[in-house]
Amino acid sequence: MAKQNEIAERLLKRFKGVPNYTINDATDIVGDSMQVHGYSLTADVPDDQVTIILLYAQAEGALQIALATAHYFSYTDGEEAVDKSKVSDQYRKLASDLRGEYMREKNANNGTNFRVMRRLDR
Repeated sequence: MAKQNEIAERLLKRFKGVPNYTINDATDIVGDSMQVHGYSLTADVPDDQVTIILLYAQAEGALQIALATAHYFSYTDGEEAVDKSKVSDQYRKLASDLRGEYMREKNANNGTNFRVMRRLDR
C-alpha cells in the first residue's frame, strides 16, 4: 500500500532532471491520477495499482512540461546559436510513449489484450 506522498516522491525522482519541478507539482499530478483511478487523496493505493497510477502521472507530467515549454525558441547571434524549440516536442513524444505504456499496463491488469490484426490486402 502506498499513500499519495510516497507516490509523489517516486514521481519526483523520475523527473529530478527537469528544472523547477517540485514536490508540489508531483503531488498535484499524483492526486489527479489517483482521482482518475477512483481513489481519494487520503486512500492507500494497493501495490498492484501503484504502477498504473505512476505511469499515468508520468504521462500527465510530461504533457504539462511540454505545454510549459511550448514557447521555447531558437536564435542565432553571430557565432552563438541556441535552439530550444525542440524541447516541447521531445516532452510531447515522451508523454505519448508513457501513455502507451500506461495503456499496456492497464490492459494487462484488466485481463484484456484486444488487438486488431492488420489487413493482409493493405
